[in-house]
Amino acid sequence: MIRAATADAAITFGLFDSLGSVSEGKLADLVIFPPGFDLLQDDIRHTQNIKYVMRGGRIWDAETMAEVWPMKRKQVLPPFNAE
Repeated sequence: MIRAATADAAITFGLFDSLGSVSEGKLADLVIFPPGFDLLQDDIRHTQNIKYVMRGGRIWDAETMAEVWPMKRKQVLPPFNAE
């Protein structure tokens, strides 16, 4: 299911050169899970337990949406679908 929503979807739409996996030169928005969670082996329902969200090179605490990197500050989100 996860692969269908990432790499397989990017291949289907002809976008795999730009997105669909995490590698140098590709665009990536990520969710970061708590330590000890095995995305491939654990119950899929645990994917709701998100620790951090990364978008546009910034990282936010998923619970509070306070930016934690590169600067620590309260919720300051980039525009959604700005282009």
